[in-house]
Amino acid sequence: MGGAGVSMKGGLGLLLAFAALVSGCATGHVSEMKRLQAQNAYERGLSQVGQGQSALALSSVQEAATLDPYSALYRDTLGLLLLDLGRLDQAIAELKESIELDPNRGDTQFHLGTALAEARRWDEAVAAYRKAIVLPSLTVLDLAHQNLGLALFHLGRYREAEDALRYALSLDPKLQAAYYNLGLVLIAEKRSEEAKAYFRRAQQLAPESPFGRAAMERLKALGNGG
Repeated sequence: MGGAGVSMKGGLGLLLAFAALVSGCATGHVSEMKRLQAQNAYERGLSQVGQGQSALALSSVQEAATLDPYSALYRDTLGLLLLDLGRLDQAIAELKESIELDPNRGDTQFHLGTALAEARRWDEAVAAYRKAIVLPSLTVLDLAHQNLGLALFHLGRYREAEDALRYALSLDPKLQAAYYNLGLVLIAEKRSEEAKAYFRRAQQLAPESPFGRAAMERLKALGNGG
């Protein structure tokens, strides 16, 4: 995922595996039998994600969410799977439902921001990322600031975007997307010489990655092949 240039470190499988470790589910009245059935379906879904069986994984997690409709974790995971499949409206709806069940899940706010960004709903994405950033439970503070910076860039709020991206890099100096996107911000501010340095760094970190190749193209367009 990441058609809008947003970042989800480690890929879907890692995110879902991690989500299983920090469930923090909201709970309601569900029988013990249904709770266990839901857990089994959820774990089956995670296994299917690991095997690259996205459609089967989606079905399993939907089953888990139906059996235990009070689980914020299951709704969050369902939203991620739908996001991975490009079903943005459904993903956003599930992620909002997860937040309604447990408003303190910072990573779910981050996931919602990412889904909104993929849908080019930049104002809403900014709001979601800002909510995520202030929640102590957020585990990807660097990515939240990186994605916030990108959303602000698309809104033409370049100074705020630059601040967010620089902060992301202070948290993770190897965050390739932040170097590339900061280069875009600096180009928009007509600071091309500064932009070249950030594109070079993005290209050096992983030359064959999508960001690395895009950075090389930017450098060529600026009259410097790196």
